[in-house]
Amino acid sequence: MKEDLAVGVDIGGGSVKAGLFNLLGEELDKSVLQTNGELSNSRFLEIVQNTISPLLSKKNIIGIGIGSPGPLDSETGHLLSSANFPLLKNVPISKTIRDRFSLPVYYENDANCAALGESCFGEAKSYKSLLVLTLGTGIGGGFVEKGKLFSGYKGNGIEIGHMTSVINGAICGCGQKGCVESYFSTRGFTNRYAEKTNLRLTNAADFFGLVKAGDKDAKEILDFGTLCLAETVRNAVHLLNPEGVVFVGGITESWDQFGEDLSRRIREKIFPVLNERLKIKQGKNLAGSLGAASLVFSHATGGFE
Repeated sequence: MKEDLAVGVDIGGGSVKAGLFNLLGEELDKSVLQTNGELSNSRFLEIVQNTISPLLSKKNIIGIGIGSPGPLDSETGHLLSSANFPLLKNVPISKTIRDRFSLPVYYENDANCAALGESCFGEAKSYKSLLVLTLGTGIGGGFVEKGKLFSGYKGNGIEIGHMTSVINGAICGCGQKGCVESYFSTRGFTNRYAEKTNLRLTNAADFFGLVKAGDKDAKEILDFGTLCLAETVRNAVHLLNPEGVVFVGGITESWDQFGEDLSRRIREKIFPVLNERLKIKQGKNLAGSLGAASLVFSHATGGFE
């Protein structure tokens, strides 16, 4: 058991990254192939297989874990569709990889993988229950209870970025109005800034650079976005009662500009008894492939506890 290895695959918008990991979370080997938004089902599956192949020379690999943005069906192992790959429809990821490599395959939403990775190997590995929010282009969420992932029906639970924050608010990428990720995410920040100034920023780093420089519009957008996110986390804490809330993702690289304010606002809004116990922190931003590999180890052990 101690020598068991797992392959973790992180399917992102611009690349497929795979890593070979041991039970300590150490990466022993890795493989990366680039992707683009014009891939067909067959070409996409070919790239995923070609990313995994170089890592399978070891004999003690017990499975392959895969994480990607949804929506997906974790029971059938299908990627139903993808904003990053608009041509993909009902892609049989799990069956294709399982048939090709004759190994168990576990497939989950990438935010669920991030939550399990943080629970197994990150800042919160001692917590009995953990809510993880991924702050990036959008907002994702995952919940782990006693070492076991709660992923909802067919793997699409804890879609916290699409909880309503502002009634009849800004249009979200999902087509609905007022989702919290329309106010606190890379896409949310840049869209709200363009509305105010007619200037289009390209990334979160540019936005937080303006905040740091004292730009009035950027500071107002961040302040309101932080309020929206705090309200959303409050609701999630009251629903799930986690021991800790951990924030990961690219936006947390600017944690020093919003983390303290966000934590304070969350604590102001939750029940006192929950406030006393709740831990709020920035996570380690572990590799997405490690989170995916955690799926394999979790299934092999019946959950990390």
